[in-house]
Amino acid sequence: MVMATEGESRRKYLTLEAVDPVTGSKCEVLVSYDRMQAVARRSIGQAKECGHLVPMVLQEPTAVFEGLRRDEDEDRQGYGWRCYCGIPERAYRSDGTERPPYPNQVYLVFVNDEYVAYNWRWEPADADNPRLPENHEQRFKRKLL
Repeated sequence: MVMATEGESRRKYLTLEAVDPVTGSKCEVLVSYDRMQAVARRSIGQAKECGHLVPMVLQEPTAVFEGLRRDEDEDRQGYGWRCYCGIPERAYRSDGTERPPYPNQVYLVFVNDEYVAYNWRWEPADADNPRLPENHEQRFKRKLL
């Protein structure tokens, strides 16, 4: 399992525990410190999402999809691979205060083929199954979990 690209150090990443949707065992997913700092500069709420919601969705997903079909879901520095989906117990306002999760939305965490989480966000849920993202059948190649 490759955890960092050639020439990069693991010290540039925070290691998070995630569920492997194929085996059900635990695996490691990395988050770049640079990415975390960029997110934190946007708002304290987005920093809290990174610190609280991303690990929760990686560890307790409602679904995991593999094979991204939309360019906007792809990682700009590698190949997008999996999308972890979940419904966190809370959301955060831009000032960092907690609020209930957004109604009719799910939280997505995108992981590339090097096990690096490169994007995460709230998105509309499927009308027929609110535990899944809208248009998941067209957006992803297969559902693993």
